[in-house]
Amino acid sequence: MKSKGCMYFFFGIFAAAGLLCGIISAGLVYGRWNVTHNGVETTGTVVDLLYSKSSVAPVVKYTDEGGREHLYESSSYTSINPAEIGDQLKVYYLPDEPTEVELEGEGLFNLFPLIFFFTHGGVGFGGIYWLEKKRRLYNWLQQYGKEIQAKLTEVKHGSNKGRSYHTLKCEWLDPYTQQLYNFESETLSNYSLSALPVGRPVRVLIDPDNPKRYWVDISFLDT
Repeated sequence: MKSKGCMYFFFGIFAAAGLLCGIISAGLVYGRWNVTHNGVETTGTVVDLLYSKSSVAPVVKYTDEGGREHLYESSSYTSINPAEIGDQLKVYYLPDEPTEVELEGEGLFNLFPLIFFFTHGGVGFGGIYWLEKKRRLYNWLQQYGKEIQAKLTEVKHGSNKGRSYHTLKCEWLDPYTQQLYNFESETLSNYSLSALPVGRPVRVLIDPDNPKRYWVDISFLDT
């Protein structure tokens, strides 16, 4: 159960990061929509460039409806078709807040957090869904499952980043249908399983109507 808690925590971190990125992206997209749809359109001139490594962001001078000049320093750096001094760019600003600005073509950068929403959120929420699905199956089998004694056929060993893991593989022959079913436990760690003899019985809970829905009981490893 401790490992389950760690997995929930791990996937929860990814889910929270993805959700945060989604909220940030939604806020940026709404902010741009608000300025471009409710604001005033004018033309600005690139008067300076900001550099970050090989990327460039423009500094744009524009005049509002009251004749006041403003400078807007873009935070969207790009190395693809970067702006040059003297370029004319469309500028959108809010009449009541003329320093609240959006540039033409700048909105794509607001979607970058959305990428992390799908990647991190996909891992996080997908992992939590997977854990919940397994938990519900386990609870259902505890109530309605049929207990059988399968035969251990293999202890599969492996390692990842210096940590050993093991998987128990076992089989069961249905005495009524004579169909052979193969079962595999969860991935286990921190157990010394090399001494487990092949052929020993392993408790398995199965769905009586569909033995492919099962749970290999590994509680004996705690004793």
